[in-house]
Amino acid sequence: MIEPTGPESPPKARAARGRTITPSALVASVVVAALVGGAVAAGVTLGVIHLQSRTNPQNVSLGSNVTIREEDATTGVARNAQPAVVSIVTDPSSLSHGSGFLVTTDGYIVTNVGVVANAQSLAVVISGDSRRRDARLVDYDCTTGVAVLKVDQVSNLPTLSLDTSDSLSTGQTVIVVPGTLADRVGVTRGVIGAVHGMVPVTVSWGPGSTQMSNVIQTDAQIDAGASGAPLLNVGGQVIGVTMAAINQGQPTSFALAAADLQPEIEQIVQTGGLVVPSLGAATVDVSASAAVVRGGAAGARIDTVTAGGPADRAGLRTGDVITQLDDQRLDDAHPLAQVLRARFKPDQRVTVTYSRAGSSGQVQLSLLGEHPACR
Repeated sequence: MIEPTGPESPPKARAARGRTITPSALVASVVVAALVGGAVAAGVTLGVIHLQSRTNPQNVSLGSNVTIREEDATTGVARNAQPAVVSIVTDPSSLSHGSGFLVTTDGYIVTNVGVVANAQSLAVVISGDSRRRDARLVDYDCTTGVAVLKVDQVSNLPTLSLDTSDSLSTGQTVIVVPGTLADRVGVTRGVIGAVHGMVPVTVSWGPGSTQMSNVIQTDAQIDAGASGAPLLNVGGQVIGVTMAAINQGQPTSFALAAADLQPEIEQIVQTGGLVVPSLGAATVDVSASAAVVRGGAAGARIDTVTAGGPADRAGLRTGDVITQLDDQRLDDAHPLAQVLRARFKPDQRVTVTYSRAGSSGQVQLSLLGEHPACR
């Protein structure tokens, strides 16, 4: 049994008062309008995909018999991405499986930790490959939800690239491309319903429950077989890693933001393991809406403090809410775990701003380096 316990408007026309519109002026106006219309039509090419309606597919004519359809964009993304998407078999007897995708040509695969937690074994089915290949867990992070696998003795495999621009917006069209074994749902298209969400989920590791922060919420279908699959934009870049989970007894799904996962993926691939900076305290993210409803500050609430650790030595206590690290304020888009992993290093000195009983304070401490625990 594999358990996660350690590494391996244009201007309005105004009516002219006191003026007579001559025929020559009218002709000139028509010519100008035609020229402007041609320029706009040319500029539409790059932006048209973003203006399409998912529930009412539109055809957009660009002249010269050129037409772009929403279905064409989805079909193209799915066709190009499929060779780099894999099925991850975790129990051959029951055919339990999830999905993942290749990020290197020599077999490194990204998925979510829920796919591999408590797996009986790990094997991968690569699109177009006639046989199942054994895989190994390289490392994972239960806090951010990422896991990286490796298939050995392979080369020249197709890969997908991550979009780490963090420029996601609600209403944006997204596409989920699962592994080839996920035949119940298959490729699905949807829109982003919300960004920077915080979702409490029941998990099969650690204490049995956790909170996933800064997630992407979408109406694209994601079942267990598609969990771990790439969430793609219409350019074919990975903007998230999908995750199917349970929330208050009901199935839920979302995607982990690729921009948050990229530093950890790179570290695992380059070094074979994961060490992240830590305050020496277990925390729970507090969203801006929760802070408004319940009172208090948004940020990261300390649940437990490790005796003798940096937070303990600096005088931080259970119940304190960390609101800022150096000049980076914590909020829904910048939760503590992602800020630590993206901006800081072990042994780095950092100023921690916190809220306690309505008052604000600051302490300085040196960060620990540790493997992220599954709390």
